[in-house]
Amino acid sequence: MQVKLVRNLTDVPKPDLLCYFYERGARYHAPLSGPAGPPPPGLPLSVGAGPRGVVLSLNLEAYKNLETAEARRVAGAATYQHGVKAGGAEICWVLDGDVDPGAFEQMLTGTLLAAYRFGAYQSKPSVPEIRRRLWIVAGANLAPFRGSLKRQQTINDGVSLARDLANTPANDLAPLDLAERATALAKDVALECMVISGRQLSPRRFAGLSAVGRGSANPPALITLTYIPSGRRQRAKPLCLVGKGITFDSGGIDIKPYEGMWDMKADMGGAAAVLGTMQAVARLGLSLPITGVIAAAENMPGGRAYRPGDVLRFANGRTVEIRSTDAEGRLVLADALLFAQRTLKLCRIVEFSTLTGACVRALGHQYIGLMSQSDSLKEQVKQAGAESGELVWELPLHPEYRSLLDSSVADVRNVGGPYAGASTAAMFLHEFIDEDTEYVHLDIAGVFLAEKEEKYWSQPGATGAGVRLACALAQKLA
Repeated sequence: MQVKLVRNLTDVPKPDLLCYFYERGARYHAPLSGPAGPPPPGLPLSVGAGPRGVVLSLNLEAYKNLETAEARRVAGAATYQHGVKAGGAEICWVLDGDVDPGAFEQMLTGTLLAAYRFGAYQSKPSVPEIRRRLWIVAGANLAPFRGSLKRQQTINDGVSLARDLANTPANDLAPLDLAERATALAKDVALECMVISGRQLSPRRFAGLSAVGRGSANPPALITLTYIPSGRRQRAKPLCLVGKGITFDSGGIDIKPYEGMWDMKADMGGAAAVLGTMQAVARLGLSLPITGVIAAAENMPGGRAYRPGDVLRFANGRTVEIRSTDAEGRLVLADALLFAQRTLKLCRIVEFSTLTGACVRALGHQYIGLMSQSDSLKEQVKQAGAESGELVWELPLHPEYRSLLDSSVADVRNVGGPYAGASTAAMFLHEFIDEDTEYVHLDIAGVFLAEKEEKYWSQPGATGAGVRLACALAQKLA
């Protein structure tokens, strides 16, 4: 969708849909630019006729059960979705009144997310292909809106990349295919890229990736992308983003039930978030050095697959008893975390993974689960989540949870039993974090897929979870 900023309503050719926004009795447009009153009480939007075409009036406070920022995103999305249903190509927002730049960014985020469609595998598009354009009448807000527009479009392009990757079927996105996508991205936006695969992924250095990937005909890979800003600040502490890249998760020998297994093509949602973020930060030109590390593998029950009862020895000397081959994500992440710390010498890490169903059961589809013992970094992540609209909720890492991972044959086992599953998974990952490393684990299992059309998700499928949060964090740290 093309977005054009103009100063006056007269600068817009005949629009198919004129949109006016109201919030707490105040209007976002100038008094002479449109209707004085909002939709009838209790209605989020109303449709009427005006001298220049169809008028859509939106009352943000009438969106029930939504916080203000989320209501703005949903209202922005509603204008695009209404335009699609009506077959309109030219949508116009009238925002030449007193509009906070933050409110504008939230509305814009919603409509950009709503404009995404994934139809690469459809012989005929489910929605008619019309080149739609959003006109924004900004008045005196033109200059601040211009900067916000460029920034949000760049971030949304990263979100769209993540959504495309997670929506791609596993037969077209094996681990080495993901590595090829990363290599192409690096060339496109001037990142440094390194891929470790084949014999380089020795079990002595990469016990998790070697074991998990062994059952598949598609070999695993460790992918590293590095963004080095021009004019790098002296002694700037780099940020490392780690992503789980299980391109398909059958569960391995402990195979998953049939229902919903098709969604496991998106079990690389954490890796997708890292790739989308790396594209965005490079195009934003942030002053912070950032490295992305992705552990990519396919978890299949082949004849060479790892087994329950196996013991793996990781690069830091820790031994792990396998109690479930369907708890594979934490094993490949352990390799990635050790590689980031021991080889790349990075000590500020935020990790994204579709890790546990327990997190979904605890937090639903509204929150990313956060678990960390690094007070400063986790507070910055919480702030970034609030600013970006990707909310996080901290779950406990009580020291007594560690005993749930005790093994009689190894240092630790890879699952902790039926209770506190999200927290015990995070406790397991902390076994591979050095004492001087700041580390935040983000479980995106509840938010990486939209199960139906709602809010600003115009179709079921991947949401690109994590990209907006990571970009907000990177901007905060830069």
